Amino acid sequence: MLVQLFSSETRVALLELFLTHPDGRFYVREIARELRRDISGIKRELDNLEKAGILTSSKVGNLRYYATEKSFPLYPELKAIIDKTRGIPQAIGEALRGISGIRVAFIFGNHDSTEGQSIDVLVVGRAHMARLNRVIADLEMRLGRSINYLVFDEGEYQRRKAEGDPFLREVLQGRTIPLIGTPHDI
Repeated sequence: MLVQLFSSETRVALLELFLTHPDGRFYVREIARELRRDISGIKRELDNLEKAGILTSSKVGNLRYYATEKSFPLYPELKAIIDKTRGIPQAIGEALRGISGIRVAFIFGNHDSTEGQSIDVLVVGRAHMARLNRVIADLEMRLGRSINYLVFDEGEYQRRKAEGDPFLREVLQGRTIPLIGTPHDI
């Protein structure tokens, strides 16, 4: 989807890298290794993004470091687009898929990718709780966001759904972002 909006796959990859790591600083060879792309294409797109004001650069020794320009007027909107399409949901989904026993997981509530806002996740299944706790703690550190999560086993989820539990009904009628399966798979 993003490649259709932006004319270059390399530019999309760079936006994803910088906007999912807004406090990071990267030099050209490091970026090329990370993205597995040609240095000349990376350099050309870095120059384009710097001219547009999305990135800044500074020279330290022999290396030119690039960083996200958070004061760029469209920074919040670009970050929200990246987070919604590939950033935070993708990172959480990938991490949760590494835990056996999870049947369904999704982000719910008013998740608008605002920095500092907590993320609410509902997990359904029989996940190993100690492993889930470690994975969530690692995600919070990596993403710089607090993650609130609820875990229901399948029986409890189905019972609450059948009884019209007000909390679960509100969650399911609201906006959700699937991470594993969908809320309607159970």
